[in-house]
Amino acid sequence: MALKSASLLLAALALALLCARSAAAERIRIAYSAISGVQLPLWIAKESGSFKRQGLDVDFLYIGGGSVVVQAMLGGEVQLARASAPGIVQAALHGADLVMIANTVNTLVYSVMTRPDVKSPEDLRGKTLGVTRLGGGTDYVVTLLLKKWNFQRGRDVKVFQTGGMPQLLSAVQTGVVAAGVISPPSNLQGLKLGLKELVDVSDLGLNFVNSPLNATRSYIKNNRAVVLRTLRAYVEGIRQVRSDKAAALKVLAKYARIEDPEILEEVYKIYGVKHLERIPYVNPAGLEEILASLGKEAAGAKPADFIDNSLVRELEQEGYFHADAKRVP
Repeated sequence: MALKSASLLLAALALALLCARSAAAERIRIAYSAISGVQLPLWIAKESGSFKRQGLDVDFLYIGGGSVVVQAMLGGEVQLARASAPGIVQAALHGADLVMIANTVNTLVYSVMTRPDVKSPEDLRGKTLGVTRLGGGTDYVVTLLLKKWNFQRGRDVKVFQTGGMPQLLSAVQTGVVAAGVISPPSNLQGLKLGLKELVDVSDLGLNFVNSPLNATRSYIKNNRAVVLRTLRAYVEGIRQVRSDKAAALKVLAKYARIEDPEILEEVYKIYGVKHLERIPYVNPAGLEEILASLGKEAAGAKPADFIDNSLVRELEQEGYFHADAKRVP
């Protein structure tokens, strides 16, 4: 009887400790600005319980377009967000308290998708190009392409924002825009629908900070331990993407809403193997072209002004990356 009572007492204590731990979990909101394979480490970190293991109760919020995500961070609606680097840079140049703290992809993974009758960029002259949000990553790609094609925005082409990748794909398909700057999986879905890839933007060979994880400097200062725990979970997500393909494909299918197994496999290859960085430092070189494209607006600004690599570096110094290859920019 005494043994049974002791067992019940231990079980009650264990339950109480579990409830206390759950109650003490820090609740945070993380937003992301595109339904894209680039979010895979974030998604799998949640699905596998990595955030919970770090004592975090995380809610995700999808907000189409990086400029809207910026406003959500500044308004305190979300604590961290994956959003386009150009949008973060422009907001910071205008006084926003924002900084990039981690990044997993260092190139432009976009395609210019058109209807089949478009044979060359010249066929887009006088037409409308689609982006998710003006001032965001897709809009930045348009700026680069217009320069390469010797087009002038407003004179040779118009630029129209749709709000999200699925909406942009639909706009190209229905002819609302003549072309759209679209990332996987939406570009691959477009090919299945009969659209054409006019330009593979990754062929430009540019170093680019693609959808970094961002926060306000004030939030980091006041909640550094929480941000570090978030990054630990995030890094676990990176590892899991690489080490557990089956789980990664399942999560990718759920969040990116991919049903086609061929598209699912291709998106995993792009974001889970080919372009995924093992240690998520923000590479300053990936901001140089962004600053150059802003001209006088960014006069005197340096990439380091928009980056805080101290958190990832702290994890590396405590040995959190173990056998992962070290690469400090």
